[in-house]
Amino acid sequence: MSFVSGPKPAWGVWHTDPMFDELLERLRANVDAGLPDMCEAPMKVPASTYADADQYATEIDEIFLRVPLLVALSCDVREPGDYITFDIAGRPIVVVRGDDGTVRTLLNICRHRGARLTDEHCGSARRFTCPYHAWSYDNQGALVGVPGDDSFGDLDVNGLMELPTEERHGAVFASLDPEATLDLDTWLDGLGASLDALRLDELYPYRVATTIDSPNWKLAADGYLDGYHIGYLHRNTIGRKAITNRNTYDFFGPHVRVGFATKKTRESAEPFDPATLPEYMSLVHYVFPNVSISGGLGDSLMLSKLLPGPTVDRSTTLQFQYYREPVEGTLVEVAEEKRATYEAVVRDEDCATIFGINDALGAIGDGHVVFGRNESGNQHLHRTIRSFTERR
Repeated sequence: MSFVSGPKPAWGVWHTDPMFDELLERLRANVDAGLPDMCEAPMKVPASTYADADQYATEIDEIFLRVPLLVALSCDVREPGDYITFDIAGRPIVVVRGDDGTVRTLLNICRHRGARLTDEHCGSARRFTCPYHAWSYDNQGALVGVPGDDSFGDLDVNGLMELPTEERHGAVFASLDPEATLDLDTWLDGLGASLDALRLDELYPYRVATTIDSPNWKLAADGYLDGYHIGYLHRNTIGRKAITNRNTYDFFGPHVRVGFATKKTRESAEPFDPATLPEYMSLVHYVFPNVSISGGLGDSLMLSKLLPGPTVDRSTTLQFQYYREPVEGTLVEVAEEKRATYEAVVRDEDCATIFGINDALGAIGDGHVVFGRNESGNQHLHRTIRSFTERR
């Protein structure tokens, strides 16, 4: 089957990528076989992996403070001055496209006394001015204004602290280690081609973020990689059109791409209108360690960032919606309805369930949880985490 022939809607040209042909063929084969892609054996994971404070501290040090993180999509900062902010691993950051066109990741901290420069989630600015003493910085991070500088004394500060940043594949990656050197080709290990197929740089953000209190970040991550629960936990919501436990799994270094079958997967046949692809399959790209890109085959996608909290048993999930055309007019109502729907699904179904798991794990003590042969994505996640934390 090929998606190349047939009419191409204005936003659907990326469906011609051969990757989608191959994925749909594999999903159809899994539906016919009644099985997902599988591992060789089940995998036991100590229950303490979700509750041990020392291990959690090691995860922050060896993963979040070291590896390249997907901090934004290019469309979040499409124009000079556009910025987004969030906190991760105790670092408040601002991702901003400067007037020179370059995207930078800066610490959202004034170099005078450490006050936060902006509390806005997103916006556009030529300058960032500290609310404490009005020190100001341009959107490239340079210090451009110090009130009363004639009485302050000599300064050895030129601007905001800048973190290593690179824009690739329609996304912005940064390291929280100021001394790091990014090697995205090695880090992504082939995932870039799959991200390119989604045409992320052609998206438009819906500038309303959803913030959801979540348990341990790995419990939240498990849900994004799990195709086994869709038809059960989400049977009355997003699982109504899905065929559970028929997933494809592809691994790119630490990252995972999960294919999801729908009740129409077996109906896909020639002639094929590429605009209908979302009826037959869906995708999740999990960019390690903490970003899930759900969808992208239709007119929208959802990006979720899992941000580790101040303690091992808490995290924050930030959800963002993106569309193939600017979110204005009647599309605002559509976008808000979809945002609210996914907020309810994650908060009332996923998080309500995994908070219960989070609180019950103490009763297991030295016991373990089990990931089956059919839970390939989860097994890969935990092996990857272990490969980082056991290096210490």
